Amino acid sequence: MKRRSAALLCALLLALPATAQVTKWVDADGRVHYGDRPPAGKAISTAPLRGTLSVGDGMTVVEQEFQSAPAPAKPVALPLPRRGEIWIYTTPRCRYCRIAKEHMLLKGLKFAEKDITANPRHQAEFKALGGRGVPVTLAGARRFDGYREEGFEAFLKSAGF
Repeated sequence: MKRRSAALLCALLLALPATAQVTKWVDADGRVHYGDRPPAGKAISTAPLRGTLSVGDGMTVVEQEFQSAPAPAKPVALPLPRRGEIWIYTTPRCRYCRIAKEHMLLKGLKFAEKDITANPRHQAEFKALGGRGVPVTLAGARRFDGYREEGFEAFLKSAGF
C-alpha cells in the first residue's frame, strides 16, 4: 500500500511543472525574458507566451496566431493527395515535422511539404482537415497526426510505401 501511495505521489509531483503558465516579459533595458512569473515590483510589459509547444505524444501544437487567422474568402475544398503522393503539413520550428521528413527521406520517399506558416492556402487546407497540431501527414486517403516512429512506419506501409 505504501509503494502505491508513493508512486502516486511521485506521479502527481512530476505533473506539476506541466501546469505552469509560461510568460514572456521585456525588462526596462528591452531584453526579453521567459519564465513562470515576472519579477515583482519592476516596470515590465507581460504577454502570454505564443509559440510552438512540443508535447510528449509526438505532436507540436500549432501557434495561436496561425490558429486564429481569418478564414479565406472562398471555402477550401477538403484536399487529399492522389494515389502515390505524400503530403506533410509542417511549421519551420517543429521538431517532429523535421524527424518525420527525415524518416521519409531515409526511405527514399518523395513528399510535398506544406508549411502552414508561409502559405495561406496550406493553412486553409490544414484547417479544413481539422488540423490542430503538426505534423499532419496524408498519403492517399490515409492520415497520420504527429510522429512516433513505429506508428509512422505502419502508416506508410498501410498506404503502400
